Amino acid sequence: MPGPGTPRTGGPSAPVAEAPPPGPAAGPPAVRGADPSEEEVTGYERSPSDVLRTAVLTTVTLLLGLVAAWSREAAAALDADLVARLTSAAPALERSLAGAVTVLVAVSLAAAATAPLLLRRPRLFGYLLTGAAAAVLLTRAAAEALGGEPGDLRGALGVHGPAVTAASFVVLAPFVSRRWRRAGALVLALTVLLQLLGPRAFPATLAVSLVLGAAVGSATLLAFGRPVARPTRGAVAAALAGSGLDPVEVAPAVVDARGSVPWTARLRDGDRVFAKVMGAENRAADLLFRAYRFLRLKDVGDERPFSSLRRTVEHEAMVSLLVRDAGGRTPRLRTIAPVGRDSWLLSYDLVDGATLDRVPDAAVTERVLRGIWEQVAVLRRHGVAHRDLRRANVLLDPSGTPWLIDWGFSEVAADPALLDADVAQLLVALTLQAGVGPAVDTAVAVLGPDAMAAALPRLQPDSLSGATRDALRRDRHLAARLRAAVSERCGVPEPPLADLERVRPRTLLVVGVLALATYLLVPQLGDVAGMAERVRDADWAWVPPVLVASLLTYVGAAASLAGAVAVRLRPVPTFVAQLASSFAGRLVPAGLGGMALNVRYLQRCGLDVAVATSGVGLSYAAGTVVHVVLLLVFGIWAGRSLPDLARPVESPALVWGALAVLAVTLAAAAVPAVRRFAAARLVPPLRRSAHGLAGALRSPGRVVLLLGGSALTTLGYLSCLYLSTRALGGDVGPVAVGAVYLLGAAVAAAAPTPGGLGALEAALIAGLVGVGMDHTVAVPAVFLYRIATFWLPVLPGWAAFAWLRREHYV
Repeated sequence: MPGPGTPRTGGPSAPVAEAPPPGPAAGPPAVRGADPSEEEVTGYERSPSDVLRTAVLTTVTLLLGLVAAWSREAAAALDADLVARLTSAAPALERSLAGAVTVLVAVSLAAAATAPLLLRRPRLFGYLLTGAAAAVLLTRAAAEALGGEPGDLRGALGVHGPAVTAASFVVLAPFVSRRWRRAGALVLALTVLLQLLGPRAFPATLAVSLVLGAAVGSATLLAFGRPVARPTRGAVAAALAGSGLDPVEVAPAVVDARGSVPWTARLRDGDRVFAKVMGAENRAADLLFRAYRFLRLKDVGDERPFSSLRRTVEHEAMVSLLVRDAGGRTPRLRTIAPVGRDSWLLSYDLVDGATLDRVPDAAVTERVLRGIWEQVAVLRRHGVAHRDLRRANVLLDPSGTPWLIDWGFSEVAADPALLDADVAQLLVALTLQAGVGPAVDTAVAVLGPDAMAAALPRLQPDSLSGATRDALRRDRHLAARLRAAVSERCGVPEPPLADLERVRPRTLLVVGVLALATYLLVPQLGDVAGMAERVRDADWAWVPPVLVASLLTYVGAAASLAGAVAVRLRPVPTFVAQLASSFAGRLVPAGLGGMALNVRYLQRCGLDVAVATSGVGLSYAAGTVVHVVLLLVFGIWAGRSLPDLARPVESPALVWGALAVLAVTLAAAAVPAVRRFAAARLVPPLRRSAHGLAGALRSPGRVVLLLGGSALTTLGYLSCLYLSTRALGGDVGPVAVGAVYLLGAAVAAAAPTPGGLGALEAALIAGLVGVGMDHTVAVPAVFLYRIATFWLPVLPGWAAFAWLRREHYV
């Protein structure tokens, strides 16, 4: 996904120096008699259009499914009434329509199956087979989910036929001409109409299967790639000629033109032009990008998407003409023309040169910097926001004069906040090559202190384009240094950063896990009255021991940390640090907050950063070892296999939920960003702990503290859960409860939420029910356990954290 500020509607408006000039090797442009709508297939790739269609169709399918499930009885009654009336009115007509549907579906599928032979595309047969199989399986799954009967959702021709037909036609669409696509749509519409008149399927279920089939077809193209059809050289030449230009040579341009296909052409009068071709894929990418930014960010100035690709191209052309007329230095627009089947061509005067990202840093002199800022000043005076002032959109000609290119994401009559964002983005981009001092000094000299001070709240990653933000990651403190330099140069204090995040990824993750946990817990929450009676009859004399057991976990954590380092730690501050981790650990997943707090505490106690990190890693490693050992001991002691302990007895949804958690975990592990996060934040502490293990093992006393403290922590949590079950009247022994806790905690450790929030509750309830505890006891007992160990320590943890800061321990 592109980052904020990255346009998806076009590429550079002029080639860079590496673009070879068109010559005889380019071949004839084939203007005479050439068809400007001619296209050629250049390969296969995953298309933004398929991403958009798959997302929309999947959403519509889910909504239709929810509506059908919610109004099942009313819809079924209406459908049955329609079926009865049509059937009783004309039985012979019904049979005729049913036969027509059968023939039409069979002929349609046969025609789709022969298409790969006629088109000479063998891989298309694999596409069709995959789409058909997936459509059948998913419609059967929808039947199970919606409680369908064999006569409706699971009817082979009633529902599977339209679903497979829809999937096949969607798969075939990019391989055939527009005329055949229209014919396929008419056949599908006729099939649905005959199905409704027949009727072989209920209307509600037919709608679900039809949209589901189309979603499967789009997903098949997304998974394997669709043919990339682009205008030919002759089509580009004919489009230029049809707009009043007279090209004699046309050649592809070797430039980085994101979102478009670049060409260069030499005209008969000797001029050279640069043309970029934008197709329907660019519009789909732009819609996806705008949807992402709308969900992710706020106050970034995105307007509603244009109604068509034509309007998008016209907007870019209009901004280019406005900027040039206002005195801005940008290539002259020569023509706009349709090309190919669904593409448009924008042609500009070709300006030789290289973009800033392709020139050496030494070329970005003070003169160049002033020239760039002067162009920005022109834009600001006329209310034009470029909105993508990255280095790839600033072109230096052979004399070192800067030009601004690519206006596809720009806005006219722009809000001042957008103009400030331009300044912030360009300042970061220029600093990457020229350094903080020259970039800031020239900007202040040209734009003035007020304009630079106004840009300070936007000097943050969320205001930057994807390319600039990626470059900024190599120096994470550059933005802070820039803000400090601008504040000092302008004589103003640093203002707070603008709040641009609408939804944080961490929030979405937590909401998703909580939703999954709620889904998993719903089967156990059915008997609310029974659970309320258990709570009323609870023996609250067990609550003080529950709280004492929870307190012992912090004593054990302090002892374990003291045994993990070679220096002597003061007992009281070490205990307070562990209590404070109950507050810090709620801020980030996977216990990273508590780990960071302990590392900082050990640093303040005089340890080196590497030694402190190694000690914390060793403490966590010892806890893992002790947990595994206790898990085996309690599992064997309980006399059951561990999988049996966690098996829910009356909730198959929990099994599917656990499989979903596993699938999400594996999918997350396949994402490079997640792997980089784990490699950067989790693996190094564990690796360094291995180096400190030998030193810690030389002292028997420290080994006792290390392993004994870890055991006390785990046994404290285990005892807390057992005492909570006793408080609610549970009769399962401590060994079985201990095995449930150890297994449930191990499973929930993979949850990417603070303290395994949501996942641990579901795992513990499922395990307790699996060993024979009534769900009216298991649910409130687990909630009591979580209150004592997760929620109640937060306030004391905050107080402990404040004390540590006041006493300079962190």
